[in-house]
Amino acid sequence: MAQPLSLLVTITFFGVILVSGVSGTYGGGAGSVEKTYYLKELGEYAVACHNLVSKHQLTFQKVIQCDDLPGLTHKLTIQAADGGVSHTYEAVVCYKPLIQYKKLISFKLA
Repeated sequence: MAQPLSLLVTITFFGVILVSGVSGTYGGGAGSVEKTYYLKELGEYAVACHNLVSKHQLTFQKVIQCDDLPGLTHKLTIQAADGGVSHTYEAVVCYKPLIQYKKLISFKLA
């Protein structure tokens, strides 16, 4: 009986981490951004959308910082490579997880 309860506690704990990890300002801590799957997913999405409408084929590297904006919108500072050369970009992504909605609002060189 202890194993199912322990599994439930573990699932609940990780669920709280994922939900609580979507607010606030990210960055500054060594490795704190790379460990957040949520931010990595948003960063990869922003680069993939940019690649669809641009002549450049960027390769996502990492999310440097994320600031929450009103309305479930996130301003990401992303590091991506263009032809092997790393650059920093700013992307604004609207993400509504309850209805599985994502939209790239803007993407520009920082």
